[in-house]
Amino acid sequence: MLEIFGRKNSSNVIPVMWTVGELGLEHQRHNIGGSFGGDDSEEFRKLNPNQLIPTIRDNGFVLWESIAITRYLSRQYGMGTLCPDDPQQAALADQWMDWYKSNITPNLMKVFRNLVRTPKSDQDPVIIEQSTVATINHLRVLEQHLQGRSYILGDGFSMGDIPLGAIMYKFFNLDIERPSLPNIEAWYARLCERPAYQTHAMIAFGSSPQEWLELEKAGA
Repeated sequence: MLEIFGRKNSSNVIPVMWTVGELGLEHQRHNIGGSFGGDDSEEFRKLNPNQLIPTIRDNGFVLWESIAITRYLSRQYGMGTLCPDDPQQAALADQWMDWYKSNITPNLMKVFRNLVRTPKSDQDPVIIEQSTVATINHLRVLEQHLQGRSYILGDGFSMGDIPLGAIMYKFFNLDIERPSLPNIEAWYARLCERPAYQTHAMIAFGSSPQEWLELEKAGA
């Protein structure tokens, strides 16, 4: 059986669980990391020497890094659906997954950590503003790309939508000013209609460290 090690509200675990949900895979998830701890145990260190989540064990095969796991699951169990058969289309999905990791994550997560994971008195308004602007500037590239497309690769949903789509729930629910991005908004609305997205990506995160921890425990 597929095992996933990581708490469900982790930003890196969410795309993996969404992938699992889209594929309908039988699985077991273990609460590791955050308020649950366990990531410093010797048992977990044997699986992932970095002691980070997510990590999976798929019938004995161990893999870590969220994007690598998303790709693996899509290719192993969703070839022709989540992972395109055409190698060029698969490469384009890979491209946007890497683009998300290099451009959106470093900026938007600074905003998220400040507004949600940091007490109000310790928040840095300069970092929040600069990182919000940087996020939006990068998203304008995606906005242009989605012109005339329903999903990242065109008409069909694929693994290329998953990492980017997963973090969009935070983007649209953080207390920040957002410009009109109609193509992204329409794409996000389509994602919100997917049952697996509703279950695994639309996870409330609150507006303070205390709320975050309470929701983490409640969502176990």
